[in-house]
Amino acid sequence: MKRLFCILVVLLSSIQLTQAQRVGLFTRSYTPSFQQGSVKQFLEDINTHGPIIIEYAANSLDTGRIINLQGSPATISSVLQQVLAGQKIHLLEKNNKLIVTPSPTPIAEDLFVSWYSVYGIIRETISGEPLADATIWQPARQRGSYSNNHGYYTLLLPEGKNIIYLSYAGYDTRKMEIDLKANTRIDVHLTPKSDIKEVTVTSAPTMAETEENKAAKEASSYDIILGESDALRSFYLDPGVKNIPEITYGMLVRGGSPDQNIFLLDGNPIFNPTHLLGTLSIANKTSLKSMYLYKKNFPARYGGGLSSVIDVMTKDGNMQRWQGEANAGLLAGSFTLEGPIKKDRSSIMVSFRQSWINPILRMLRSGISVNFYDLHVKYTQWVGKRDKIMVNAYAGNDELQLHQNYTNNQQRWGNKAATLNWNRLLSARAFINSSVNISNYDNIAGFRYKLYDSTGHLVQNRVYNTYSSMRQYNIRTALEFSASNHLRFNIGGKAAYTRIRPFDTNVSAEFMDRPGDFNAFPPLSFSEMVLFYENEFRPNERWFFRPGLRVSFYQHKDFKYTAWQPRFFAVYKFDQRHQFDLSYNHMTQYLHMVTNPYMGINSDAWVPSTGELNPEESDMINLGYSYRNHKKLSLHADVYYKQMRNVTNYAEGKNLFLNTADWGHNVQLGKGWSYGLETKAERISDKWYLHLSYTLSWNWRRFVGINNGAKFPFKYDRRHEINAAATFKYNEHWSFSAFWMFATGDVYSLPNQVYPDFDDAQQIRDPLAPKEYRLIYNSSLSKMYRTLPYHRLDVSASQYHKLGKNVRSRVTAGVYNIYGSPSQYVYDLEGTLGKRSLVVTTKYQYFKVTPYISYTVAF
Repeated sequence: MKRLFCILVVLLSSIQLTQAQRVGLFTRSYTPSFQQGSVKQFLEDINTHGPIIIEYAANSLDTGRIINLQGSPATISSVLQQVLAGQKIHLLEKNNKLIVTPSPTPIAEDLFVSWYSVYGIIRETISGEPLADATIWQPARQRGSYSNNHGYYTLLLPEGKNIIYLSYAGYDTRKMEIDLKANTRIDVHLTPKSDIKEVTVTSAPTMAETEENKAAKEASSYDIILGESDALRSFYLDPGVKNIPEITYGMLVRGGSPDQNIFLLDGNPIFNPTHLLGTLSIANKTSLKSMYLYKKNFPARYGGGLSSVIDVMTKDGNMQRWQGEANAGLLAGSFTLEGPIKKDRSSIMVSFRQSWINPILRMLRSGISVNFYDLHVKYTQWVGKRDKIMVNAYAGNDELQLHQNYTNNQQRWGNKAATLNWNRLLSARAFINSSVNISNYDNIAGFRYKLYDSTGHLVQNRVYNTYSSMRQYNIRTALEFSASNHLRFNIGGKAAYTRIRPFDTNVSAEFMDRPGDFNAFPPLSFSEMVLFYENEFRPNERWFFRPGLRVSFYQHKDFKYTAWQPRFFAVYKFDQRHQFDLSYNHMTQYLHMVTNPYMGINSDAWVPSTGELNPEESDMINLGYSYRNHKKLSLHADVYYKQMRNVTNYAEGKNLFLNTADWGHNVQLGKGWSYGLETKAERISDKWYLHLSYTLSWNWRRFVGINNGAKFPFKYDRRHEINAAATFKYNEHWSFSAFWMFATGDVYSLPNQVYPDFDDAQQIRDPLAPKEYRLIYNSSLSKMYRTLPYHRLDVSASQYHKLGKNVRSRVTAGVYNIYGSPSQYVYDLEGTLGKRSLVVTTKYQYFKVTPYISYTVAF
């Protein structure tokens, strides 16, 4: 691997050196002794008075042609461009000489043109916030580029006068005239759209992967949960993305499990980035700069999960003036405040959110208690013109209690994270981003177990408390280098150390909520080293390629593993409307998440890969098609096949949380595969945003010890899914939104065997009394039944108005689950001692028909 990395470094160096030599050779100063003469006379004058030697044979070019120099050329390149124009020759550079040889084709017109880079940072005018994915376009030569996540851009242009356009969605396009004579840095500020008619750039290049993966700003207004607008929920509109409300971080992508999703907050991994069991994300919408979802084309710089990567970048903070936004809704209240510490040099952003819905839940006698908060602080400092330092800190916590019928669960989980990030603009073509990160996750879950006899008398009352935690330290760096407008490289690496306390336990009469109260279990730790390489190559206007390779080195105690993870993504633009793409990804994941089926909601434990519990791996191929017209109609379709190895399943009949000494034997490894068709249509206009998506998918698992080794559908195998959303902007003051979803039911198992439970560990009062024992149900077949389909309709309306010159407000009112659809996905198997029966129930329903109202003020 070291040899491969050295080869890449040498390759980049050679590219840069060759270009530097050519630029240095042709741009040397030279003033000819005359303005008119033959080709031979000019070449001899260069050899006599110029800084280089030109060697040629008389029969290799037309030396008698008379040349009249135009203008006042003052460099070797500017003179030779006129003297050798149209000659059928080839030039070879060697030992500070130009050797002229015959060629069947004329010399290229721009061979002697010197190329320079225009580069810098693209920012928003009002706040100074860097703009990611802004487009830079030169129509004359059909050349373009785009800014990265930190607003950095670079574009190679010919010497002399150039006209370029800089554009960003929702902002006025800016036209710039540049007279280039050297590499030039130009920091650009773009202004939000006004009534001024903007220049439309119709032929600018669009990065297919950027368009596909970025969270739709237009979609965020439709999916409001009890007054909380969440950008992450716009991804639930996408085909192949499911929201599972009854599990921790309930997001499933293309047949994967929740632990196979990677969530990055400013590059720092967050292990459970949601509230209310996946309902809301931890990122406050007003603090977001960009959010991307990768589910079919994974750049080599991302890794650690098999199903998806969500990359969230937060705002640097307004460096021009103080501004903020506050929101009060039925579910929670929040605010974001940002402003300059020193104008154009440093800024701070503070975002906070706190839930307050419990009084309403108690009034409704829902049996649910919910409490969560978020606190996010970010400080940004420019050091000179090339360096930027960013310090991020995040803390969040959730508490959830369920008291319904005989169910009594209590969960508390939370994240703490800190990041020190350093950006440096190395040169006109190179940008480096480095960071040091700490991320911590804690999860405490309690399940009250009650046993009643046939008369209803309580015979057992115990609480099984579990505690798990994970902490990761990592250092990463990534170098972006633009060899040309058509070739860009990304090279970097990461070193990480992770420490896990997977399943400490405490059996007591009451719930425990302090980590120190739990029995100690030896922590599990592992380290990982990563190197990655990728490049973006655009040979012409139709083709785009992004090959890449990620290599990771893993070690847990004596177990070592090296994973080679190739990636490939290609796009072919048939014309301005039709586009095809193909991708292949090999992914490796070292963390496994296993769930104890007897501990209720949120009873998850993270465990590392070992010699017995091998890393999870997947291979996925995707073929996609997209269509866009000038009326802002877009159509997308993808077919995919994904194969997974070493996926985990809880071993039947064993308790992971009580038998901690041999926990590895309680986890089964198996195979999984999924495939399907995903389609999506969107229509965006001044008045309407319309969205419709449909997914047809199959999701299978196979374990040796389950279902006699035969394949069975994964629990969340939903064959059909439909998402429909609409937003209508009636005028500048009113908008109306609706969202409807339909999905096939989940699969589950029903027991086909029953026998008495005589286990002393269950503390049965009298095992010999036939009325005092309970029954144990056993399933020999897995996942053979399916719940009813689930569908839900939400509606909302928003009213906008101004309270002052720089103060805006919004009132949003709506109804969640307007026709009261039951939560078919949160079900349980319920039995009685007297009747010896077992039925499937769907008694959990977090939010029934729920009206809400929220008020937002931005200043």
